[in-house]
Amino acid sequence: MFINMINTFVMFTIILVSLIGSSQAIFQGQEFPPGCDKDAAQVCEFELLQCQLFAGPSDDPATMCGCASTFFGDCLRKAGCETARQVGALTKNEVYMKVCVDTIMKYDCPDTTMCSMNCASETLVESSANIIPFNNYGEYYLRLKFCRRIIDPIRMKRYGVVDAGDCKNDKEFQICTRWIPPLTFVPVAIPGDAVFVEIDSCRYNEDSLEGMCLNDPKPARVYGNQIIWPRSYDVAQSAVSVCSSNEDCLGSFCDTTFLPPVCSPKSLRHVQSSGSFYFADPFG
Repeated sequence: MFINMINTFVMFTIILVSLIGSSQAIFQGQEFPPGCDKDAAQVCEFELLQCQLFAGPSDDPATMCGCASTFFGDCLRKAGCETARQVGALTKNEVYMKVCVDTIMKYDCPDTTMCSMNCASETLVESSANIIPFNNYGEYYLRLKFCRRIIDPIRMKRYGVVDAGDCKNDKEFQICTRWIPPLTFVPVAIPGDAVFVEIDSCRYNEDSLEGMCLNDPKPARVYGNQIIWPRSYDVAQSAVSVCSSNEDCLGSFCDTTFLPPVCSPKSLRHVQSSGSFYFADPFG
């Protein structure tokens, strides 16, 4: 088995040499998702294999969770590939988020935020971020826009005043380029100084990287502060919410105890517990 792993490592080394010069980091400051940089994802997979082979004992939970955190929480986020399919020749062509969830559950990883959408920073989720589980039962992609606190230097110096944001157009929002696909159930890290989140329903083509956000349904707003936010945001269920298997529920599973069956929602319990509880009863 070890010889097979070494042979796999050699194959990835050859692939890396051909790709390393062309890999790019995630695009910054765009209104629409930049798409997955497949060359960068290939390099991420090579680095993951290196870590799994040489960072610690084989199949050791602490080692596997540490490698996964760097792979899913850092490298893939830079590549913009969290919801893309695997690109490696030796993979099962599954969605990276699904692979992430399978990994944290298998090894009972203490930090489940590596499988979240991070709209607060580019890579690992920072302690200053707030977490809201999003349960997208709808047919549209969700674009999140954050209105953040406004600090006027003079008012702050004279009066210690921090104004609440009053964003009226897209230029005044911080727009997250990580959109939540339909039938996706995922915790989202939001900036710690956000005062509200505006949620757009959008159409998006991951192949052409083209999309548009709609006026109907109207954008929704969720308000909070540095201490408290809603425990989850759920898109209303409809006929498109019915699932037939776990493959229909990215980040979750198809709960057949309901008729018709629907995807089990994510809750803060799944963020605050270790990986083995990621598919636990969200209300238990």
